[in-house]
Amino acid sequence: MAETCLAPDGTPQITFGMSNANIIYLVAILGMTPMFLLFMGPKILFWLGGTLGYYLRKKTAGRKAQVLELVEQDEAAWIKEGKEKGERRDSDEWESVDAYAAGSAKNGEKGEEEWDGIVGFFHPFWFASPIAYCIRYESLLNLVN
Repeated sequence: MAETCLAPDGTPQITFGMSNANIIYLVAILGMTPMFLLFMGPKILFWLGGTLGYYLRKKTAGRKAQVLELVEQDEAAWIKEGKEKGERRDSDEWESVDAYAAGSAKNGEKGEEEWDGIVGFFHPFWFASPIAYCIRYESLLNLVN
């Protein structure tokens, strides 16, 4: 009678054709899988990412060398052209913008009628929240009007 495994009501248990040892192994594996993934998952992902990165670096090394060579040639030509013209390489050319001063109005008065300037400013506390959006809209509306 020890060779048979019966339920309390006397019917045979459903074991899907597996022995008791195989059922114990299956339950242990299924029980340890979440813990294994919790501890080893990041290491596996790190290894897969490193392997993929190594493969991509090796695959694109030729194109990278070609682009760097073109950039080096362009920079050498640009430096040569600058020396021929007698210009400094590090000139502050980007700062040479049109010297246009926007008109001003006294506090509470309206500004120029046909002002076509650009208002651009950043503030670190203006997040993308709906309240901040309304504040920005109202402040820009007051600036324009």
